[in-house]
Amino acid sequence: MAGNGVHGRTNGTHVRLVLIAPHALPRLGLVRLVESIHGMEVVGHAGGTDDGVRLATEHHPDIVLVDAELAADEGMRVVDSIKSGTSSSRVLLLAERAAHMQVESALEAGADGYTLKDISLDELEQAVRRIVSGDTVLHPDAAAAVARRIAANGKEKPSMLTPRQREILRLLSLGLENKQIARRLGIGVHTVKTHVSRVLAKLGASSRTEAVVFALRDRLIS
Repeated sequence: MAGNGVHGRTNGTHVRLVLIAPHALPRLGLVRLVESIHGMEVVGHAGGTDDGVRLATEHHPDIVLVDAELAADEGMRVVDSIKSGTSSSRVLLLAERAAHMQVESALEAGADGYTLKDISLDELEQAVRRIVSGDTVLHPDAAAAVARRIAANGKEKPSMLTPRQREILRLLSLGLENKQIARRLGIGVHTVKTHVSRVLAKLGASSRTEAVVFALRDRLIS
């Protein structure tokens, strides 16, 4: 495994990142690219998931960039481990291509975003800043891959959603759990569960991930 690198902090408002990717040269290149963005600092990088999780737990970065193929090889365990070890850190997966099973597995594991490695530096910056601000980010190809799978399964067009159901769906897209949604809206957890179930039924979705992707595709939420 390639050695890890740890970088000193800078002054001022900035986004702190940890990078986890298996190959040293591409990883070091990504470190340089990310640190060329004003206000972004890589506080550590690792070639393996165990070291990456350790760095994330130690430094509590704003966001962890993870090689999607590396994560998929371990069943997305690294995403769950990062979320368990540092609840404040968000996770963005970088993939060679959008595979619907990989996208769904990543989001189900708690990833906050999934994008492709062929995006521009500006697009990477936008994705990182959106995720840090609380958004869930999917590359258009990733959303389309899951949407095609949903369509292939014969899902029907959604019935009309109520304003409350649209709000629940929007909060789901931000990655909030039922308890967090309940606190945000000032309602009970059981009420949230009921709303979520009705949203899934109306969208013909079998999971929260399907519901969010379906809604983004059909512009039910933005």
